[in-house]
Amino acid sequence: MVKFHIIESGYFMGDGGVMFGPIPKKYWSIKYKVDEQNMCVMSMRCLFIETGDRKILVDTGLGDKHVSKLRFYKPFDQRNIPNEIRKIGYEPEEVTDVILTHLHFDHCGASTMLNEYGEAIPTFPNATYWVSLKQWKNYRNPSLFEKGSFFPDNIEPVFRSGQLQFVMEDQMLYDTIRLELYDGHTPGQIVVLFDTEEGNFAFPGDVVPTSLNIALSWLSAYDDNLSLAMDEKKRFLDKAKKEHRTLVFYHDAYTPMAKL
Repeated sequence: MVKFHIIESGYFMGDGGVMFGPIPKKYWSIKYKVDEQNMCVMSMRCLFIETGDRKILVDTGLGDKHVSKLRFYKPFDQRNIPNEIRKIGYEPEEVTDVILTHLHFDHCGASTMLNEYGEAIPTFPNATYWVSLKQWKNYRNPSLFEKGSFFPDNIEPVFRSGQLQFVMEDQMLYDTIRLELYDGHTPGQIVVLFDTEEGNFAFPGDVVPTSLNIALSWLSAYDDNLSLAMDEKKRFLDKAKKEHRTLVFYHDAYTPMAKL
């Protein structure tokens, strides 16, 4: 039996012109709330999946190590991920797997935490952390466009601890959880597909960051390759529709889930 819980890890303010890229403001502002400075509330919605003896966290939110560096984004209502997991009934030491869709700072910040000496260490000491090899190579040798999205202390301590496992290609993680790789937003982003008694679900991360981005042309200026991002989004959405999947949106502050 597979159960999942949504963890609202916190929010930040994203510039609407960036979040919705090529779409004119007169269109996206009708559908998504925006303030006088053109800023929109964006969520960082993580998942916690229980299946058999596995306790799986998907993405970790912003964390609290880099708040001073990220003042432009005005993060607020930040939640402590270990405490949120305790509310579900588990200790951080019981987490068996952490799936990181990609290594941009807003998706993996709480993968590590600071110890009493101010050193970054893995937040989940007994977990295997899953990252695609393509994304890892991209992080280690980033383009100028993406370089500012990566903070080494979010993932290097995990690598040094031997807890990092690379996903080479689409694969089953466990019986009802599949990891698939998509390019465009960033190389080798993982999309998590999982089936429950309540239906089939997908966690597309920044392949489809909000419900508005279901429309193919609604892309983000953060996408590394806009043309490829559209192609890859269509590939994912075609599959999700065929499999009757409900999408769980990472960044949509107002629509947590929607079925295609």
